[in-house]
Amino acid sequence: MPLLILACLLQSNSLLAQSLQVQRLQYEVSEAGQAPYLSRMLVTKQMVRIDQGSDSADFILFDRAQQVIYSVDSEERTVLVIKPKPVDQSDTRLPEIKVLAKDAGEAPLVAGRKAQHWALLVNGQPCQEAMVLPEMMAMSVAAQGEYLGLLAEQHKISLSGVPMAYRDVCADAIQVYAPDALLGKGLPLRLWDINGNQQALTDYSESETVDADLFTLPEAFTRRPMPQ
Repeated sequence: MPLLILACLLQSNSLLAQSLQVQRLQYEVSEAGQAPYLSRMLVTKQMVRIDQGSDSADFILFDRAQQVIYSVDSEERTVLVIKPKPVDQSDTRLPEIKVLAKDAGEAPLVAGRKAQHWALLVNGQPCQEAMVLPEMMAMSVAAQGEYLGLLAEQHKISLSGVPMAYRDVCADAIQVYAPDALLGKGLPLRLWDINGNQQALTDYSESETVDADLFTLPEAFTRRPMPQ
């Protein structure tokens, strides 16, 4: 084999080793009382990177295989490690949670599919609603569900000492008891809740190539476990 061809092949293999194929979701997020911001998710079968739409040094990395969340703070040079232990206590006052279909009206077609409108009811009260696209970006939808499920375990730990009288039943349902209830219906195009939080899908890609280093944690940063 000529040396030039061999060199090109080696360079091509090296570039492939330094890149990854991902699914990308980009949302505009508005939290009650706060300015909107972008939230980008880059999803593989093993990992999820969450950032604010750029390849910045501040990001969240979710290891799907190990069920660990890493939150990187470049200013503090720290990595917060979130790996909650299961809470060994039963909640005897679980709310009644239902997911009901609503009229989607003149919902437009997206990628040849019509959006559906679903609502999360807690003790009969509407708490969260979503316009979703069924059977779309299945890997990313599953990854979001796993991520929210892990955060729910951490929320259980954080709330374990808070009396029920001081807790918000809708927030508990969304963050702890049924974080993936509406995800089970499809890819969220728009999501909003009774407390004024909302997010809207602004862009997506079913397959694109990114630098593999985006999924690498900085070795020099101090790792700090989330208190349990």
